[in-house]
Amino acid sequence: MKRVLAVLLSGAIAAAALAAPAGHDAVNPLVKLARLYAGHRFFELRDAVVGMADNRQTDMEFFRGAVAVAFNRLGPAVAALRDYLADTGNLPPGGLTREAWALLAEAYRRQGRYRDAAEAYQAILQRLGAELSPVSKAQYEDQYSLWSALADVPPQTVDLGSGALIRMTNRHFPARIGGREFFAGTDTGSNISVLYESLAADLGIPLLGGDIKAQTVTGKAIVGRAGLVRELRIGPIVIRNVVVLVLPDSLFPATRSRLGVDRRALLGTPVLEAFKELTETREGDLIIPAEPTRRSGENMCFVGSMPVVEVVHRGARLSLCLDTGSPLTYLYPPFFRRYRGEIQVRSRPRVSLLHGVGNKRSVDVRILDHFNFETDGVSVAMDRIPVQTEVTNTDSRHFFGTLGTDVLRQCRRMTFNFESMCFILE
Repeated sequence: MKRVLAVLLSGAIAAAALAAPAGHDAVNPLVKLARLYAGHRFFELRDAVVGMADNRQTDMEFFRGAVAVAFNRLGPAVAALRDYLADTGNLPPGGLTREAWALLAEAYRRQGRYRDAAEAYQAILQRLGAELSPVSKAQYEDQYSLWSALADVPPQTVDLGSGALIRMTNRHFPARIGGREFFAGTDTGSNISVLYESLAADLGIPLLGGDIKAQTVTGKAIVGRAGLVRELRIGPIVIRNVVVLVLPDSLFPATRSRLGVDRRALLGTPVLEAFKELTETREGDLIIPAEPTRRSGENMCFVGSMPVVEVVHRGARLSLCLDTGSPLTYLYPPFFRRYRGEIQVRSRPRVSLLHGVGNKRSVDVRILDHFNFETDGVSVAMDRIPVQTEVTNTDSRHFFGTLGTDVLRQCRRMTFNFESMCFILE
């Protein structure tokens, strides 16, 4: 739902990789890796990197690091990216250098090493600032300011105890800060947890740094402040040192009438990932085990903090964002372009209203009667899925769609396992 604005793949490497003739892949296999990276095709990138295990070219360390960040192997990711930057330190900076620093910052942030993340963004500004566009430079400056403000914050920790089975009301559950109880929801589409401004003020939550911009599903930006929750409780589970984005209540109108509960917070991916595994059932249970189940099949990765699942549709590998903050599944322009002829024959254009936090926009869509896919050996058939024909945000530019919680109409439960990087539908 909300993503603190992050800088995307540098235009130089994207343009070079995507413009290279296909024949270059055989001559220089690193061109293929750059093409997959530029296209956000991380599952294929992982497979290609595994197949080049014996390749000792310097740039391979970058791609190994990028894959390790995507599949949540943060220790190896940091080691590979630092090795790459050390080996290329005396060379003229290029597109991969900027990407390496940005990926290193992401790995540090997910490890709770906020000072190191800030220093990585600072390195981009100091070493590559002259090459940055005004927009990119401003985004990197925002990231540096945010993580600098959090430099002295300890890493987030979670005490799962014996685990928890929590009964939800309309996908929301009670949470506590201090002696105050309120309702919260989950939002894997948000790379930071959210606390409403009125609750933050009542609880005396300290605010850190200046304004923060976050992009909503509509592509528009909203502004909040970073805050620090020293202790958050959900049933028997205790989460400490939770970084939150404090947003005005006015961005969430009529919450009680729409949801049936007085929601005051959303748990973003950093908190949910720390649970290591969570399951949501059609009946409304949230299950967080004391220990994650070891699984194989690694069909989920991170792009930034957004979990992305690989599905198979008519034999084609498609990457879909996983957003528990979205009640609906959407397909995006890359899907429309791939199946344009069939979609145009089977549907008529219409306008849909896309709702984001604090704003909404009209979007041109087609309605697909049926969308079938398979993941982890499970086949799913969904009906009347909107296909956006125009780009609305960065995700809709790079991925084939977003899988929302309406998938639970077809399945009994969905599980996120961040330890084994698996998404399971049952």
